[in-house]
Amino acid sequence: MDERQWYKGDTHLHTTNSDGVLSKGQLVDKCKESGLDFMIITDHNFNSVKASYFDKDMLVIQGQEITGEPGHVNIWGKKVPLEPPYALDTAEDYHKIIDLCKEAGATISLNHPFCSNCPFRLEPEDYPFDCVEVWNTIQHSDNIKNMEWWHNQLLQGKHLPAVGGSDFHRDYGIPFLACPTTYVNAKSKTEKDILEAIREGRSTITNSPKSTTIFLHYGNAEIGDTVKLSENKKLEVRVSKFKKDHTLKVYNNDKVIFETTAKKYTEAYIAELDIEEPGFVRAEITYRFNPIFEKVYAFVERKFLSNRGVKNDVPLGLPDFFWAFTNPIWVEE
Repeated sequence: MDERQWYKGDTHLHTTNSDGVLSKGQLVDKCKESGLDFMIITDHNFNSVKASYFDKDMLVIQGQEITGEPGHVNIWGKKVPLEPPYALDTAEDYHKIIDLCKEAGATISLNHPFCSNCPFRLEPEDYPFDCVEVWNTIQHSDNIKNMEWWHNQLLQGKHLPAVGGSDFHRDYGIPFLACPTTYVNAKSKTEKDILEAIREGRSTITNSPKSTTIFLHYGNAEIGDTVKLSENKKLEVRVSKFKKDHTLKVYNNDKVIFETTAKKYTEAYIAELDIEEPGFVRAEITYRFNPIFEKVYAFVERKFLSNRGVKNDVPLGLPDFFWAFTNPIWVEE
């Protein structure tokens, strides 16, 4: 097995070249300060990074967010082989630009597909996406819809990896950068290996660079691997920085095969489980606000996050949000 290492990154960032408030240099410095290993700059319909490069230890990956009324799509690792302004009005327009980017070797991400303000209005299954942005910006209700759709894709046997991206434009009273953070298990900290690992589903997503992480092992298999089901193996679930009142759930297909709520903060938590059936296993950590703060947060969603993909008629009741989640290990007969 190749030696791999976990690298922390933010896959969705904007500068003053589109509608962000930081210059490219300022954004790179801010990502360094946050403790990230890599970042992908994805300005709207503009290529701010001509080629991926290192700024000291920070890997800055080339990217662009294709932005039209039908939906938003991130292009990573290659320049869009068309000159703007692009035609982005129809399904055919999106097929053309996505297919050209794919042929050029780019990695293609479906962004915030169920964002209330800017969803993907076409049929996602009709496009060759390499991954989907399940977690977009600080946690809010639309991400639950993204998660439900993604989980259903997995149940259909589709190997569609998930990522998270902060969609950073500016801070809004609280830090938005690197919320969420995508950990990628790559052979090296290079554009090629980071993007390859993302396409292979070797990622786990969490709230921030210093927050809770979940890792899965099944024998020698790790997140993103495909392995044979065996009675002689246990699924090992490792959680770091498991917060009080947060709940760990482990899925084997549509079944929750393990669930526990932390009674206190635990620096390192390990569970060993049997996998019951072929398909996939994945894990997530969820949490719920107390009733008072739940109402406050719902109000914030309606009033202050409407331009971040949350509609104004969000009900006062909120679902359980996820604090961290993994991509699956796939299990065969």
